[in-house]
Amino acid sequence: MREQKLVRYFGKYKALSVDDIKLISTGFKLKKYKSGAYLSRAGELATDLFFIEEGILKITVPGFEDEELVYCFLEENQLMAFLYSLYDQVPALQNLRAATDCQVMEISRSKLMDLFEKAPDLRMLIDHIAHLSMVDMIHTKNAYLALDSRKGYELLLERQPEIARRVALRDIASYLNITPQSLSRIRGVISGQK
Repeated sequence: MREQKLVRYFGKYKALSVDDIKLISTGFKLKKYKSGAYLSRAGELATDLFFIEEGILKITVPGFEDEELVYCFLEENQLMAFLYSLYDQVPALQNLRAATDCQVMEISRSKLMDLFEKAPDLRMLIDHIAHLSMVDMIHTKNAYLALDSRKGYELLLERQPEIARRVALRDIASYLNITPQSLSRIRGVISGQK
């Protein structure tokens, strides 16, 4: 059953009742996205909560001349939604896109609200997980900001090796706030030293 991975994920944070497991299992559906696809767009209402089963997502912010700047990456076994948009029905300020081909379990806002009515503790659980994820995201981003280009890439290799291995060079460069050409040179120097 595909939902077992999602149930185990929630179970890391709180013991779930049989009823909670059943509600989660029936509310989330599997969906596949190709690399580059939008799961949520800036300026629109967020409509779904996602659990990343396979692949990597990226949060991007609109930049200069239709360029999107990569704020962060989200790896497998993480929940993701712009909850402020999903809950309050205000337009999202960021985009959520597939950085690689992805498989996600997703639940629509209406089904999520039904789930919260039937199991109010799940909203507190999701909010708690989202808070922890946001703190981790900010700490990770701040760690890169304090480093020069080479040290930032070396930290990425150490902390987020799957991103370094699987995500497009231009996205990693945007995330580290360097040019793709500089990142290519840094990669060459580092691989030449091994």
